[in-house]
Amino acid sequence: MNGRADFREPNAEVPRPIPLIGADYIPTEEERRMFAECNDESFWFRSVPLAATSMLITQGLISKGILSSHPRFGSIPKLIFACIMGYFAGKLSYVRTCQEKFKNLENSPLGEALRSGQARRSSPSGQSKQIWRYLG
Repeated sequence: MNGRADFREPNAEVPRPIPLIGADYIPTEEERRMFAECNDESFWFRSVPLAATSMLITQGLISKGILSSHPRFGSIPKLIFACIMGYFAGKLSYVRTCQEKFKNLENSPLGEALRSGQARRSSPSGQSKQIWRYLG
């Protein structure tokens, strides 16, 4: 013996080390597919409906006189602003759903990092930029 007591059970699983996900992380093929799927779903199911709804509401408010139209450009600047805000709100609203999809991926270092909570502890310059690069 080496003089140390070994209290582990003989058949106990040894926890795998948590992968370090940084700016130089290269996603697996399955993760790339999931990034593309999240990007498409966030666009069609969140961004487009929110952008269209915000534009309709803005146009309705302009028609009722609650919002004023621009003297030279009319309602176009406010509608473009509403569209852009709706687009980004849709993208942001899908982030949590996309994270859950990655957590459900098996054999995914990114999913493992999200499950372990490492993504919340990392610096903003690391993993979150990597995720936004694929989602944006």
